[in-house]
Amino acid sequence: MSAKLSVLLCLTLLTGCSGASNPKALTDQGSEALRSGKYEDAADSFEQALAKLGGETSGPEWMRAKLGSIEAQTHIDATKATEDFLSFAASNPDRVTDSHFNLIGSRLGDSGHLAEAFAVLEAGKKAHPESPHLEALLNELGKKAESSGDPDALEAIKSLGYVGD
Repeated sequence: MSAKLSVLLCLTLLTGCSGASNPKALTDQGSEALRSGKYEDAADSFEQALAKLGGETSGPEWMRAKLGSIEAQTHIDATKATEDFLSFAASNPDRVTDSHFNLIGSRLGDSGHLAEAFAVLEAGKKAHPESPHLEALLNELGKKAESSGDPDALEAIKSLGYVGD
């Protein structure tokens, strides 16, 4: 094999293995950025992974990238994150668990978006009425509503079943 052909073959193999074209690597990068608080970078990596996966929506890597993208959005655009998650949950009721509702609702609450967190909690309670995860989220968000001093937030969380301490 000629030297030129060897170099070309190596370059082709390296390009094919790069993280930029591998959805799993992109999702891993997004997860790392999310853990590091680099939410814009995380969202970008997850969106690239979703684009690479295209119509392969049934696999676990697509689900991981989709939920990662939504989680990153909870810190960037709470309204978009809420709309995306609720739409995703409605179209995937067998795949979206009470833990997913808990995660996204909690992240929205942590980033100070109580109204959006309440919307996720309300949908989660309808889908999973007996969930201990969502009961814990109700109490977590209730405490945040109390400490916010916002009477509308407190009234909203009480309408979801929060009774306080």
